[in-house]
Amino acid sequence: MSTTPSVPASLTRPAVPVVAAPMAGGPSTWQLAAAVSAAGGLGFLAGGMRPVERLVQDVESARQATQAPVGVNLFVPEPANTAIPAERSAPGSEARRRRAAEVAAYRSSLLAEAARLGVDPAGLPAAESLEPDATDGWDAKLDAAEAGAWPLVTFTFGLPSPEVFARLHAGGSALGVTVTTAAEATRALEHGADLLSVQGPESGGHRSVHDPAADPGTTALADLLAEVRAAVGPSVPLFAAGGIMEADGVRSVLAAGANAAQCGTAFLRAHEAGTSALQRAALDQAAAGTHFAAPDGSARTALTRAYSGRWARGLENDFMLRHADAPAAYPEVNVLTQPLRAAATAAGDAESVSLWAGVGAARARTAPAAEIVTEILGVSPQ
Repeated sequence: MSTTPSVPASLTRPAVPVVAAPMAGGPSTWQLAAAVSAAGGLGFLAGGMRPVERLVQDVESARQATQAPVGVNLFVPEPANTAIPAERSAPGSEARRRRAAEVAAYRSSLLAEAARLGVDPAGLPAAESLEPDATDGWDAKLDAAEAGAWPLVTFTFGLPSPEVFARLHAGGSALGVTVTTAAEATRALEHGADLLSVQGPESGGHRSVHDPAADPGTTALADLLAEVRAAVGPSVPLFAAGGIMEADGVRSVLAAGANAAQCGTAFLRAHEAGTSALQRAALDQAAAGTHFAAPDGSARTALTRAYSGRWARGLENDFMLRHADAPAAYPEVNVLTQPLRAAATAAGDAESVSLWAGVGAARARTAPAAEIVTEILGVSPQ
């Protein structure tokens, strides 16, 4: 197990116990991360699906905007994920052949979507060109983290090897892992994690189940947090994520042993967020109860693999309902649906694009990030 000599409390126990969850694909701008950190919380940059050159620029921009620390979150690609059994990831294995066949069948099922959205079928990547071992610039991002001495790096989508932890620890980084079970939490500590982000099923966006073939857990955040705390002991810093939108939620997770509440959906409508205009409009509708709304007034959300090949929670739309049988194949499905999502966004078609959000989406507000931080804490903005 590798650990840093001393992890600053500002990284594990921020003065304001609110962490802006990393949200890949646009919402987590450097402006949002810097604003939350400057307000006393802890902001995050989302490194997943972000070219390394742009991620490095984001880190530098955040550093120039605030002296407060900002974290960086990285997706763990399959080749670096120790939670995947070797026999399932071996090229040419039966598991890989079966996965390729499922991806090819899914591509065929999307041809009608392509026609409906005006996408030339030839514009959909060929199934045989989709690479399960694509790394999302993993090695270059580790190099950048080491060279830039990024103060806090966290991992999601899996668990890197102990050697990765030792390397970044040697460079001075504190390291965290997103976990969805007590067993994942224990293994993360064994590999060298300094802190854990405990992700409940209420969370928006992708579930960080370490084994991507596993079904995501359904244990509510409060119970999950208790299970993880019991498994790891009293001293390990924990961030709690899942449906936290207001002060009651913050107080609840702090009382249950978390060091901070990690909020993503609460910041989707922040002025500084890079949330698309189409998703902002959908969130407006959910808040008003005119669309994407359940009978009780909450947002209508659901889990799906339809857009990316990994389970993720978003506002439930027609595309999700039509493709409930999407295979467990990230990043192939994510690459495959990209032209469809781009066409749907251009057409303003909210029924055919991923709208990642958690169960509290109807309660997200439009405001500056610093104001949202104070409101989450139950403090009236001045």
